[in-house]
Amino acid sequence: MTDPGLADVDTGTDPDRPAKRHGLDARPAVAIVVLIVAFALSRLAFAVAGVRYDDSVIRGTAFTDMWQLLDVRLLKGDLFNSIWHLNSQPPLFNLYCGLLLKLPVGLRVPFEVTSALALGLVLVLCAYLLMVELRVPRWAALTVTLICVVASPAYVLYENWLNYSYPTAAFGTFGAWCLIRYLRTGRFRFGIGFFCAYAAIVLLDSTYQIEWFVLGGLIVLVVLRKRWRTVLAVAAVPLLVLLTWSIKDYVQFGTTTTSSWLGMNLGRSILYRAPAGQIAELQRQGRMGPVASVPPFAAPEVYSPRFVQAMPNPVVALGALHKANGSTNFNNPLYIAVSSLYLHDDLVWIRAHPHAYVNDVLNSVGVWMVATDQNFTNSMDWPATKGYARVYDRVVEWQPVQNPAPGFVVFARGWHRPAWLSGQAMAVYALAAFGVPVLAWRRRRSDPAMAGTLTILWVTTFYAFATTSLIEIGENERFRSELGPVPTVLAVVVVTAVVRSGWNRWRRRAPTPDVGAGVGADVGVDVGADVGADRA
Repeated sequence: MTDPGLADVDTGTDPDRPAKRHGLDARPAVAIVVLIVAFALSRLAFAVAGVRYDDSVIRGTAFTDMWQLLDVRLLKGDLFNSIWHLNSQPPLFNLYCGLLLKLPVGLRVPFEVTSALALGLVLVLCAYLLMVELRVPRWAALTVTLICVVASPAYVLYENWLNYSYPTAAFGTFGAWCLIRYLRTGRFRFGIGFFCAYAAIVLLDSTYQIEWFVLGGLIVLVVLRKRWRTVLAVAAVPLLVLLTWSIKDYVQFGTTTTSSWLGMNLGRSILYRAPAGQIAELQRQGRMGPVASVPPFAAPEVYSPRFVQAMPNPVVALGALHKANGSTNFNNPLYIAVSSLYLHDDLVWIRAHPHAYVNDVLNSVGVWMVATDQNFTNSMDWPATKGYARVYDRVVEWQPVQNPAPGFVVFARGWHRPAWLSGQAMAVYALAAFGVPVLAWRRRRSDPAMAGTLTILWVTTFYAFATTSLIEIGENERFRSELGPVPTVLAVVVVTAVVRSGWNRWRRRAPTPDVGAGVGADVGVDVGADVGADRA
């Protein structure tokens, strides 16, 4: 029996729809042209307004230093050896920055801007195509993409910032489109696109670990279980690369994740806010160590030799305590040991004060639900976008009041005000959380490709939401941006399914028109076809 999810896929059409098409269904290339033109005009308008590409993190100054980057001097002169000895972060962002620094100075900015625009165009087009593949009407997919992606100030700001957040969003959206195309067609190139994109995310962003990649692969195997050998062949190379890096980290540093900062990250979100008296009491009981009284990510002299001993190493990326600009080298292995000490004390404090930890998580969720452009309130591009962002956040994000610095509010032991939260974000996540599992379950037989894709995207969305909310605080709106438009796509798909279901019920209950109704009957059929029939 032919898998319904594999039928009529080359044109992106629904085989259950009538042959007669209208509007964008009859001219699908029009939407692509509109998106490309709108994207180009919007970026030109923001450039005229004063938005410029911010690559300050690779300037090598103490003021612009980025914890996740190795010493800029090493990226320039000892790139590959330093990357091989990287333990604090996944390798791809450092590798990209190192390659940038090897370009002639005059070519660097043009290359950065071109790369960013290419990522942005991929994100825009794949967001639209993904919705079309998930049975959203083309006019609705086009409208949502134009408003929520092309016109969003957050995407413009992330696009013009040298960071791994925007590439993560672009790879995730591209991978999602490749995923459903692979599940529908079984074509090798789409499988390669999906697995390579998701592997790149693991090697780019420490939020996503190899377990997430493997879980996605297992879901693909379930959907395409009759062709499991082909799936394994497609996934083999990306998986081998991830396993090689993971084994390298374990052999060199004894770590099992692509970042060695887990304990310090968690400590920053809970111990920083914990009253000193609570920590002192647990220390008197012998349950917590003295490091709990020290703010995480302190200078190496604070920890060595008091808590751990910094060891010399001929590899500068590991042996140096500081970068050339005087900033801390968080890639020094002493921070692996320090992070383990923090993780022990973090867990002790959580067990002793679970209610306080729940409050911290709720605050993290509050930062997550802030419009993501507010990660940039202290950036060089914020003045050029602030006025537009204020209007956009109020009208589209449904955020009554912009929060000028959500993370700082939390770090100051404050609470979020309801007016600071994005109503659109809360609605999107509510629809995705409760609607997608139901829809995936109902489509598991009639459209297994759609069901499998929805399941993987749902797992990805709430994997990122849960892990960052439980561990991190202060940058959660940035972590939300790394999902790109995927949560919005999920919400739109759920709304589309609900509308179609209601439309079909109404049609079934409506009186059957007389044969003599003629034109009226034809119009009713055409409208129903244009909205789309519910395949369930």
